[in-house]
Amino acid sequence: MKHTKKYKQTIIPSVNIEVYENLSTYIRKHYHEHLQGKTVVNQHLQMPVFFGAVGKSELSYGRALYAKKAAVIQCLETLMKVAEYNNFGERKPTDKPSVHGYFNFKAKVFIDGKLEYVRISVLFKNNKAYYNHEINIIKQK
Repeated sequence: MKHTKKYKQTIIPSVNIEVYENLSTYIRKHYHEHLQGKTVVNQHLQMPVFFGAVGKSELSYGRALYAKKAAVIQCLETLMKVAEYNNFGERKPTDKPSVHGYFNFKAKVFIDGKLEYVRISVLFKNNKAYYNHEINIIKQK
């Protein structure tokens, strides 16, 4: 998928890392109470993105958990709205046949006052559903 419209993220949310007793429990609870069942429209692609149970499961059980990732969930709805489309990832051989691929986005967020870069994946099945996010780790030379 090629997208030629110029777009730059104009809103950069700010969050702080809190003390989390259990990252998985915090993520599941926050997602369930504030995101699950909502649909937001990404400004870059004008594409609706649904926050469903798959995203909550992938965040809680499917990937690595760390404090920055947990903090980003506080502003995930805003980030999904303002994220910049990056590329389309083809389905993996292990994906179910109903999966067409993944829309990949990039976004900026201030975490504890430091600018961080977030990669967001949106699952493309019968709809477009939030799937996962990761904070980019920049290796120092």
